[in-house]
Amino acid sequence: MKAMHELTLKEKIGQLLMAGFEGFEPDANIYDMLQNHFIGGIVLFSRNLECPEQALALTQQLQRIAKEATGIPLWIGTDQEGGMVVRIRQGIAQLPAAMAMGAARNPELLYEAAKGTAEELRLLGINMNFAPVVDINVNPRNPIIDVRSFGDDAELVSELGIAAMRGFQDGGIVSAIKHFPGHGDTETDSHAELPVVRHNLDRLRAVELVPFQRAASAGAEAVMTAHVGIPLLTGGVPIPATVSREILTGLLREELGYDGLILTDCMEMNAVAQGIGVGEAVVKAVLAGADLLLVSHTYASQLEAVASLERAVTDGRLTEARIDASVARLLRLKERRLGSMREHSWEETRNLLEHPRTCRTIERLREASITAISRDPDDCQLSPEVDTLVLWPQITAACKSEDDPAHDASLGSFLRSLISAKVTEQVYGRNPSPEEIEALATEAEGYGQIIAGIFHTSSHPGQTALVRRLLAGGGKVIPVSLRNPVDLAAFPEARGCLACYEHHPDTLQALSRVLMGITEPIGTLPVTIPMHETERGVADERRSASAAGSAT
Repeated sequence: MKAMHELTLKEKIGQLLMAGFEGFEPDANIYDMLQNHFIGGIVLFSRNLECPEQALALTQQLQRIAKEATGIPLWIGTDQEGGMVVRIRQGIAQLPAAMAMGAARNPELLYEAAKGTAEELRLLGINMNFAPVVDINVNPRNPIIDVRSFGDDAELVSELGIAAMRGFQDGGIVSAIKHFPGHGDTETDSHAELPVVRHNLDRLRAVELVPFQRAASAGAEAVMTAHVGIPLLTGGVPIPATVSREILTGLLREELGYDGLILTDCMEMNAVAQGIGVGEAVVKAVLAGADLLLVSHTYASQLEAVASLERAVTDGRLTEARIDASVARLLRLKERRLGSMREHSWEETRNLLEHPRTCRTIERLREASITAISRDPDDCQLSPEVDTLVLWPQITAACKSEDDPAHDASLGSFLRSLISAKVTEQVYGRNPSPEEIEALATEAEGYGQIIAGIFHTSSHPGQTALVRRLLAGGGKVIPVSLRNPVDLAAFPEARGCLACYEHHPDTLQALSRVLMGITEPIGTLPVTIPMHETERGVADERRSASAAGSAT
């Protein structure tokens, strides 16, 4: 691997950039970025990853192009968080959604699951995972973090975040914890506009910064920035944290004592680029203290980023010494993580994927995540001798960070083998109309027990209306949240509810066993749900109601 003193200024600027492209094979644009602009990394999305065999061939081809151009291996990174934020969606071990792992509350299992996942990513040539998310989901209206967070408690998020980070790192890849200084208490999506956090530094130190500070002390190698504004830290003006020297250098480097890699979220997102353009945004990010700049989508924006950085040096706005500081940090980490990298064949790789030990560990996490909200175990159980209706929502990506599901499993297929009576399953639209709700309620009258699945009701209020209509019918109805359990707060009259945080087939199988009383729901709610104690008629905040008296 080349040393920094062997690199030209253009090559050093290239090392600061991580670019994306379209398709399952390198296109002419990414060839140009690698061969003529010497970029230091590639970010892969599901648009680039068809299957594990193709992923391995792609990463090896990209590394060959880069080595011919610079003699320096590439960062190849992706978002393999778990749940619905996974870019390789088949053929490797799949982690649960972070909030499901928050409900399972088992850092030892999480460490092993993350380590096994990292080993499989590394086998495919992916050496950086933009995970875990250590944002604290204290705002239930957050449209972008949601179940990507372990929960709403700083201690829980810190413990589990560090377990996942260490697992990824011990599995041989870089773990980029995100999104500094905290994206949890926001109500807008930074893909579209700048979210603003109104807290002061004391509050940030007590809540949002806790996981980052703990992870930095525990050996974090990389931190990804958030495009969020915190005006009380930036002179009253809501400047994106990614381009704020007060936040990246003053807070992260100097106050928290972090000396690892700082990489940005995508610099094409509106929250950071709107009004100033990608070129100006990347220059500001480097001046603020960022080392690695993600320009994930557009070739024109990637060229603009290179040209703007080169012009900033020529104009004296950005010193070569500042660039050298980031390049030195990047090359040190590349030497440690990528120095022993070698090519291997698909035949060597294929039998090491979906490793039984890792898959069983992940299965145990899923089993431990199922959470009941009831006072009596019977409230969340079905009878095998009663006709059963399963109403299942159509599930699609809920935000721009997610892809549509790679699997279409639903609960009914698992329940049919456990219930001797009739089981009918119907998939309903994401946001059923009043007419559809009445038709489903009429159908439900013929069944003695009903499972009503819900998914992301904040954007689909028709689901909430459907469940309320079913509950008003007087029969046994068990609402099941397939995403954020805060959605269950809308049903204080329900005798029992279940939360499973995702809809992976293994999770649904575990859910079916809980519903039939074969296993106990041992998950603990990782977020607070405002419910109502109907017997006392007073508001009540619950963290876990898997057993009576669990309200806090």
